[in-house]
Amino acid sequence: METARESLRMRARQSIHSRTTVMVAAVIAMAAFGAIVPAWRLAGWALPVVLLAQLNAVLCARLLRGLDQATPAELARHQTVLWWMTIANQVAMGLTVWWIGYANTGALATIATTLQLIYLGGALVNASTHPPTFIPGAWINLLLAASYWLTQTELGWPLAFALAFMGLIMSRSCRQSAAAFGESLRMRFENADLVKRLAQEKKVAEEANAAKSRFLAAASHDLRQPLHALLVFSTLLHKTQTPQTAELVAHIRSAAGSLDKLFAGLLDLSKLETGGVVPQLQAVHVNGIAQELCAEYEEACRNKGISIACSGSPQWVLSDPFLLERVLRNLIDNAVKYTRAGGVEVHIEQGASQTLVEVRDTGEGIAPDLQPRIFEEYFQVGNRARDLSKGSGLGLAIVKRLCHLLDTRLELASQPGQGTTFRLLLQQAPIYDAAGAGAAPTEDDPMAQPAPLQGLCIWLVEDNELVQLATRRALEDLGASVHAWAHMPPVDGPAPRPDALVADYRLDGDSTGLQVARVLRLTWPQLPVAIVTGDPAIDRAALEEMGNTVVLQKPVIPTVLGSWLHAACKGRRRSRRDERADQAILTP
Repeated sequence: METARESLRMRARQSIHSRTTVMVAAVIAMAAFGAIVPAWRLAGWALPVVLLAQLNAVLCARLLRGLDQATPAELARHQTVLWWMTIANQVAMGLTVWWIGYANTGALATIATTLQLIYLGGALVNASTHPPTFIPGAWINLLLAASYWLTQTELGWPLAFALAFMGLIMSRSCRQSAAAFGESLRMRFENADLVKRLAQEKKVAEEANAAKSRFLAAASHDLRQPLHALLVFSTLLHKTQTPQTAELVAHIRSAAGSLDKLFAGLLDLSKLETGGVVPQLQAVHVNGIAQELCAEYEEACRNKGISIACSGSPQWVLSDPFLLERVLRNLIDNAVKYTRAGGVEVHIEQGASQTLVEVRDTGEGIAPDLQPRIFEEYFQVGNRARDLSKGSGLGLAIVKRLCHLLDTRLELASQPGQGTTFRLLLQQAPIYDAAGAGAAPTEDDPMAQPAPLQGLCIWLVEDNELVQLATRRALEDLGASVHAWAHMPPVDGPAPRPDALVADYRLDGDSTGLQVARVLRLTWPQLPVAIVTGDPAIDRAALEEMGNTVVLQKPVIPTVLGSWLHAACKGRRRSRRDERADQAILTP
């Protein structure tokens, strides 16, 4: 049915366009033959030709207006109308040689026959998509011309034979054109169906992607809440364990830590796949990040009897500090995990146009046939039993995706039994005057060795009761005085002035920890704020604008939170003591 519809559409449009051509040709012929052929005979030929062309154009214009909604029966009726119009036109044109050539010279008859063939060629272009219409009309035209040559001339049979042969050729050409037209329509409809299916599949994929993003947002927030509480409680339990429970507590902490790493890896990988991570490029002191990570892994290396070191000259690179830190952390963690003897080294040096960062280890190395696979999700060398103590197999997959996102070249060099080297080629950035920025933590640095929080008043805003209880107990265990709320705390309430605020990002309703921080900052502009969250959609830009604010991703180990509070509140104990001393002096 669609083939018939498109055939009608093309024939109707061409008939409308050819109307002007037919009229102009008729006027030219009348002017050319006017001095030789009687006027009444020219008029008798030209008038039907012009009227039929006009009528055909009018009918075709009407046909096009309702063609898209036409039913099969209406399409068949349109085909019949065009068939009769084609027969009438071909009869009118087939009589051309009789009207112009009759009782005249053979030259006029030849010219008239030539006009008929020209018209027939145009009809082949117009109606070749429908052989049942073109072929009968073509033969009527040619037979009328052939009859003239057979009856009106003595030697007309060669030309009549040639006209018949022309009819055979045109009939064959018409069938071939119709077949090609049908095939082109079939391919067109198949492509249209394919595009439609692809659009539908794209829509389904986009909906699935949106659902996945919603799930990740919910999972990141809701599932991290009990995991955060579990880690905090296990840390508190570790401090009060007995010899009988020490092993159980260690297993609990190990299982919670493995679950935390696996969950964080899955969420990070999913966010990378869905395009939920957008790098924020800035000048980054890569040595500072590397030294902090090496210091963080010192205890784990010491327990394994291996060394870890950071070497090289200070370098600034253009990258995202959070994403680059994650890349280096995963590479260092992987190196420490697979090194049993020797050590791990992070070496940084300046190249010709890029900064080179290498993470080297003296571990077991990677066989050449396995090297292409180590960046696959869940693939691990020598861990067929899926021992979680050796990781989840997501670290290097995340590294590869993050390097692609940061436009950072990642290279691998490894030999079995000789260790492995991962090489990062980073874009250099101008060196900024930032004294002390990115320096490695020292023994005097509270971020390296968490200190107690005696004398500090911490306001805690957390709407999850279990997490609120765990966080409160952990901070009190570090010596802080904690006042907790599930929503916006009263600034003019009985609670003492806070030294710092610890708040969950997403609270009940539409409120957030960011809004709480802004309200409290109106009263205490320099109040340190720690936003503890499991939500991946946090507005980090808004938090950075506030200053003296840190974002900690759940689950948070209490010592990490305590270290930041100790550093952020440094000097506040002294000012509070001075404030109390001043009050004592002023009190009579």
